Amino acid sequence: MPSREEVRKHASLESCWIIIRDAAYDVTSIIGSHPGGPKAILRYAGNDATKAFESVHALDTLTKHLSPKQHLGPVGNQEGISGIKMQETKSKRLGPAAKAELRAIISIRDFEVAASRRLPPRAFAFLKAGADDEFTAQWNRDSWKAIRFWPRVLRPIESVDTSTVILNNSFSAPFFICPAGGAKLIHTEGEVLLTKAAGKNSILQWVCNMSACSPDEIVRVKRPGQHVYWQIYAANDLEITKKEVEKAILLGFTGIALTVDAIRAGKRERDARAIILEAIADDDADDDDDDDDDDDSFSTGPTVQRPATWAKFDWDSAIKWLRSITDLPIAIKGIQCWEDAELCMKYGVHPWLSNHAGRQLEGAPSAVDTLLEIRRRCPKVLEACEVIVDGGVTRGTDIVKALVLGARAVGLGRGLLFPLAYGEQGVSKAIRILHHEVETAMALVGVSSIEQLSSLQVRSYL
Repeated sequence: MPSREEVRKHASLESCWIIIRDAAYDVTSIIGSHPGGPKAILRYAGNDATKAFESVHALDTLTKHLSPKQHLGPVGNQEGISGIKMQETKSKRLGPAAKAELRAIISIRDFEVAASRRLPPRAFAFLKAGADDEFTAQWNRDSWKAIRFWPRVLRPIESVDTSTVILNNSFSAPFFICPAGGAKLIHTEGEVLLTKAAGKNSILQWVCNMSACSPDEIVRVKRPGQHVYWQIYAANDLEITKKEVEKAILLGFTGIALTVDAIRAGKRERDARAIILEAIADDDADDDDDDDDDDDSFSTGPTVQRPATWAKFDWDSAIKWLRSITDLPIAIKGIQCWEDAELCMKYGVHPWLSNHAGRQLEGAPSAVDTLLEIRRRCPKVLEACEVIVDGGVTRGTDIVKALVLGARAVGLGRGLLFPLAYGEQGVSKAIRILHHEVETAMALVGVSSIEQLSSLQVRSYL
């Protein structure tokens, strides 16, 4: 049982120990391969890294990447355990002020404003950041406004049914929780609370393989009959990702998505500035080298790092690899042109229209742009595939517009992440807000079920 004093002696590149939940680990061997670079670990060398570690990593990460010998055992001083438990207990309760704030929220955008006040600056910057000048992230939101409804009146609407089927499974609504990193930057229980809220409201949650909660944790809290889907970034070591998919299937995940628009991270300047400012505030800036040519702070990676992705896939090899693992429905996430949507149809997979929330390529088309191009150039895709969209969705009217244009389901990332600032209650309220807005929009358009929506009910001004 190493003491904290002994752990503090191992604070270098040559011998690096850290403490996670009052247990010591020798992480020397993985410093060089850490996606965030050596500094991300060395910053906590010889010290407690629990908070930083758990905000971006699943609990089983250490088991995956360290040998039993590198698990050094519990440290002598047990103060940290009680501190963590107190933090977790507190995080599950909303105080009177937070309850009052939550009660005052009536839209998805309200949650973003509230999160900007409640979250640490770096956490909010990571979640909010778009690529470069963030014009594409803004266009994602604005492009929905360029679609206008064409309502029909004097249509008897006694009730509205928003239920739908997404990749063979039934849900109460045509919108879902997108796979996204950073949930634990908002709340200590992260994606687990998203799972609980999704189950309570009978909507789909699509879980990211880079989630800070493990698939085992997700499955433990999901309700009987609740469907969750799995999304992957294909790692440079494809065998690792294959094992992840196989485990997800074994645990009961019933749909798969492969993200293909992130073979390298986009330049997210809002996030990079927050990282640099925090490093300067912590006196962690690298002032040793006066050669400006070596200053690459402009290329700082995102707060939540992921391992390098496999960049050698083409259509044939990607689909062949996926189909060698599973026969579950597959969506290809990151489709940004009608030609690739048509290839999805050719290969028997479903196109997920997304520009990664405007976080990858500045100037990329919005999901609306691509959906309209599919309607014009290859409308048969809308019949042969279930087209999924995300990006800039903040209203139930956005969701209904997407369905009217031929989409089967609509994902929200930030829109259902920011509510985590209020825990499960916040996410559930956000879902109810969207559900109400979808019902209202459908009734005012003149339909009582998803099946009655058609392109005759909108006009495009794009």
